[in-house]
Amino acid sequence: MESLADILEQELELAVPVRDKKSLRRYITILTENLVNQGRNEREHAEFREAIVRIDSRIEEGFKRMDERFEAVYKRFEAVQQQMDRRFEAIDKRFSMMFTFITIGFVAMATLMSVYQFI
Repeated sequence: MESLADILEQELELAVPVRDKKSLRRYITILTENLVNQGRNEREHAEFREAIVRIDSRIEEGFKRMDERFEAVYKRFEAVQQQMDRRFEAIDKRFSMMFTFITIGFVAMATLMSVYQFI
């Protein structure tokens, strides 16, 4: 950077009348420091961009894994739900059958009691 500063200083001295050499030297120093900082900033920016892309890809992979897990849990839940539905249907059949037999029993008893009353 020192050679760039020297070249800029010489070119400005030839292009513009210089009244204060110290001021010109400070101007060139500030200008070259900004160029150096700009290059460093661009490198850091590129590094940050790469880091963000890596983080983004990791997050996407994590979401995909979570989706797969949720699908597996959902399938297990569906299987349990179907099993519970089958159990409830079996219990409903038993209660329906029991209610039918109790009804038939009460009707038979009522009929027998009515027949017994008449005889």
